[in-house]
Amino acid sequence: MKPLPRSLDEVGGLRVARWIRESSQGQYDRFGPASQREQQDRFIERHGLLDTGLVYQVAHSGTTVWRSTTMTDMVEAARSGGFDLLLTGYSDRWQRNLRRTLEILEDQLHPAGVALVMCDRKILSSDPHDYDELVSEAAGAERYSRRLSERITDGYAEKFKQHDDPGGHAALGFRRSPERPHTLEIDPATIGRAVGLFERYSLGNVSDRQLAADTGLEATRIRGILMNPLYNGWVRRYRGSGESRRPAPWRANPPVSDALWARVEEVRRSKTRGGGPRRSGYVDLLGGLLFCVCGRRLRSDGTFADGRHRKLHPDPCPAWGDRARLAGDTWEAPINAQMAALELDNGTIAEVVAALGSADRPVKLDRARLERAKRELALEHAAEAITDGEYLERLARLRGEVAALDQEARPGIPPDRIAEWLRMLGSTWRQAELREEQAEVLHAIYDRITVSGATIVSARLTPAAYSHGLALVLPEVVRARPTGFEPATFGSGGRRSIH
Repeated sequence: MKPLPRSLDEVGGLRVARWIRESSQGQYDRFGPASQREQQDRFIERHGLLDTGLVYQVAHSGTTVWRSTTMTDMVEAARSGGFDLLLTGYSDRWQRNLRRTLEILEDQLHPAGVALVMCDRKILSSDPHDYDELVSEAAGAERYSRRLSERITDGYAEKFKQHDDPGGHAALGFRRSPERPHTLEIDPATIGRAVGLFERYSLGNVSDRQLAADTGLEATRIRGILMNPLYNGWVRRYRGSGESRRPAPWRANPPVSDALWARVEEVRRSKTRGGGPRRSGYVDLLGGLLFCVCGRRLRSDGTFADGRHRKLHPDPCPAWGDRARLAGDTWEAPINAQMAALELDNGTIAEVVAALGSADRPVKLDRARLERAKRELALEHAAEAITDGEYLERLARLRGEVAALDQEARPGIPPDRIAEWLRMLGSTWRQAELREEQAEVLHAIYDRITVSGATIVSARLTPAAYSHGLALVLPEVVRARPTGFEPATFGSGGRRSIH
């Protein structure tokens, strides 16, 4: 380990790197780090140091900057011997976290032979006589940060109490009124962009990553928007262990209607495929979709010796066969073949739109889907996969849908929405290169895939896929064969067969 300087008298000729921090990008852009650089320049000149040109500048909260990539990069450079001293212009510009300050110095920088200098206080972290002052400065910076956070939190809480305003920065599609108390209001110039995110995501066949690529917004920001009830007319604020929620002034006519909000929540839930530990680097294309004909859901169960992931039937079942486990990709090949054969050109989409809008809409297909859903529900109940109450509730809902078919046709979806959904589906599947992206598309299409051992018996589409006419171009009941799916026959209803 390189020897550390024991006082500022011993730092002459050492190589230095600079640490420059602002709390946020806005502060960094508006005010800049000029004064911090000036402090560092004077210190370098006064002590005859060698400027390596290394500058680590970051816009990050002082309490959490220790986990930033900039901090990680700086520590790695120190370990590789890139510099001997790290200069911070002001003690509170280093960070505002006493615990992390001591950990980084004592466990990472000092063992690498690098010391920290707080130029304004002339504190050298490796000088034993400066230790108490170093701790005092770090503790003071953290104390100031905590008190400031408490004052801001109290101010936001009071604003929420008096004006039903959550405080903070205005979300996309909103702005703050120019008059005090500067409450949130809808911004007509940008709200359409935010609502468009909800409308596209509600289709169920586009991921937040694809939305990010198409819109230029960060995927994390898009996820925050889709989860923010402000767009649905509700103002919320977290405090303590609970959430306070109040109607916003625009609750009577929110930018995102109740129906659209509910649909987006449904899509988000459908893309959450269970908890538990995730397998690093592996995405199960059909996770949560595979069911045995006996009604039991297939479970993931580790890997074979050759690394292939496998599926387990929880209980003995004649339909499953003698093998306790099968490879998870057993059922992927026919599903991928079905998707590869799917043709969604303009002519096909026009046929679907015309069929769904005609007077002789395929009601028989509606009824077949509902009757099959009732049979599968009965199998689940017999296998004790669902409770009696859940069985009766879902059965009543299915019976209601069947009764509605006898009375009147269900309200259709606007033709432009059907066409948009189908085009987006085809585009998303063609562009999906990662397994995670492919999995999202398949979960937008398939609600349940029933198998008998290695054979796919039937595939049930999601309500969204069905209502947008995908059953007319993708058979809802299929039989698997080695080369893919064998087209199913629906009779004289004019259904398309995929070859």
